[in-house]
Amino acid sequence: MKKILLLVSFIFFSFSIVDFFSQSDNRIISTPSEISNITIFNNGASINRIGKVVLNKGANKILISNLSSKLLSESIQFRVFSKDVIINSVSKQNNFLSLENNSQVGYFEDSLSKINEKIRLTKINLEVFKEEKDLLDQNKSVLKTSREFIVEDLMDLADYFKENIKEIQTNISQTQKRISELNNIKNNIEHQIKSIRNTVKNQSCELIVQTTSLKSGEFNFELSYNTLQAGWLPCYDVRADKINDPLILTYKAKVFQNTNEVWSEVKLSLSTGLLNKSNTAPSFNTQYISSNNSKNNFRGNRPASMQIKSMASKDDDEVQESSTSSASFTSVDYSGTQIKYDISIPYSIPSQKEPIFIEIQKFNTQAEYDYYCYPKIDKDVFLMCHFEKLKNKNLLAGNAQIYFEGNSVGSSYFDPYSTKKIIDLSLNRDISIISERKLETKLSSETTIGDNIKIEKSFKITLENNKNKAVDLVLLDQIPVSTKKNIDVQVIENSEANYTKSNGRLLWNIHLNPNEKIEKVFTYSVKYPEKQNIYGY
Repeated sequence: MKKILLLVSFIFFSFSIVDFFSQSDNRIISTPSEISNITIFNNGASINRIGKVVLNKGANKILISNLSSKLLSESIQFRVFSKDVIINSVSKQNNFLSLENNSQVGYFEDSLSKINEKIRLTKINLEVFKEEKDLLDQNKSVLKTSREFIVEDLMDLADYFKENIKEIQTNISQTQKRISELNNIKNNIEHQIKSIRNTVKNQSCELIVQTTSLKSGEFNFELSYNTLQAGWLPCYDVRADKINDPLILTYKAKVFQNTNEVWSEVKLSLSTGLLNKSNTAPSFNTQYISSNNSKNNFRGNRPASMQIKSMASKDDDEVQESSTSSASFTSVDYSGTQIKYDISIPYSIPSQKEPIFIEIQKFNTQAEYDYYCYPKIDKDVFLMCHFEKLKNKNLLAGNAQIYFEGNSVGSSYFDPYSTKKIIDLSLNRDISIISERKLETKLSSETTIGDNIKIEKSFKITLENNKNKAVDLVLLDQIPVSTKKNIDVQVIENSEANYTKSNGRLLWNIHLNPNEKIEKVFTYSVKYPEKQNIYGY
């Protein structure tokens, strides 16, 4: 009786344990989530997800899978839209099983299994051929010791052995070659699997959310987190279809993400802010003057400045927005401390190294066109475009690709914060306008005056317009500038150029009629002490 009671107690205890673990397992609730919207910053992204979960009354563990393994743990925020659910903790863990579910790995592992089976069968064939060869070798040994065969029989047997041994050796050789080929394929597949494993290792993670629910039911939740494996850079397209047409300026975002998440048909916003940058305002500290025994003064190096071209346009009332691209579906939010571009159409951005380009805004602006020639540096004549700075558009600095007549003609860099009012762009070289610059040796000389040497140089610039229409052209050259009092530079002739003495610039604004040819001559002198060597004249 006691044994029966003990057995019943053990069975009851066993079922209690099973029931306990079953209840525990049921309370680990795996639930999917989907991306509701993503805000991409210049140096990261903030991802928002939504979902629904059915909770039991009491303690529950919510498991949310297929998240980026590169999310920042400290940025995780989770909330349930109910006062009946208490969030106790949120923890992140890597999903080491995600690799096993990888379709590429599964495909190559199936291929590896098939190759191994082919190798196994081929090795069996090889063993059969070797056994057959051994059998023939044994028969040859028997024949060598036998004296009962006549000559004709021996000849037939020799032919028989010759043909069969040749066939068997060929089969062995081909089978060994086939095994070698299969082993090479096997090695390649194994290397590919290893490469994929190294690439996608810990490609996703999971969140474990421990909650206490005051009642059972289905609840909506929201999850957000940040990652630094995404971002965007501003860039521009500047297009001019033909001379005297308005410019079309397209403000674009170069967007990338390497989160290993699937961003498919998601709502995007682009922010000009910096993710995770400290927002603490600097505090005041007294600046003290110190001294030492050295008489040398030390001053810190000032940062070098760079002159860069900037994006521009006419005044706001002259700017027209185009409605032929995704820029038409972008709204700009200036309400906060950052500019935010909300894109109303969904986008899919794969997790890869190659970025995608999203058009944010599009503007048309009036421009002026002329030609530019600086034959001392480059004898070609350049078609130039000039337009005013774009105002109150809160654009960021970025690279620009320039197009003229449908072709890419170069690149530039636009800085909307430049103080330059008029922006100059070089569109193309025009070979139908010919320029030539040469030294006029007959008008150039070198003489000695007392202790000084005086050098005179004369240059002639020739311009010829072979176009069938008139053009306006800016011609540029220069006179050397002296930085020493004992070196004197004088302009003798400048052909009515606008001369800037401080930098030595000679500038002509020229109107060239069709097939017209003009010449500009300028002459200058340099006087310097005989004992000095000078350069750059």
